[in-house]
Amino acid sequence: MIVESLQFDLGTIEAATKNFSTDNKLGEGGFGEVYKGVLPNGEAIAVKRLSSGSGQGAEEFKNEVVLVAKLQHINLVRLLGFCLMGVEKILVYEIVTNKSLDYFLYDMNYLHEFQ
Repeated sequence: MIVESLQFDLGTIEAATKNFSTDNKLGEGGFGEVYKGVLPNGEAIAVKRLSSGSGQGAEEFKNEVVLVAKLQHINLVRLLGFCLMGVEKILVYEIVTNKSLDYFLYDMNYLHEFQ
């Protein structure tokens, strides 16, 4: 897999999230903030903007992106790509609407569908 094929332009990410608007903020964790966005083709995305204090270098970040992009599992949200410009390290994921991760992990009705 060529890592550059997964790369998003920072301007595209900024436009999709309305410049990381607080109105589009979905949450925040130890590694950064997550925003909802919409790509020019209409696809809804989740954008994880990693905090600058992560300590991870550009090469390590790219290697991790390639590894995660290759993973596919029913319990994983698909990684669509990344943005690496200057201090910005951004991950772009597919978005799962109207459900929280807790629903997929703990909802017994959902789990019975896969048994």
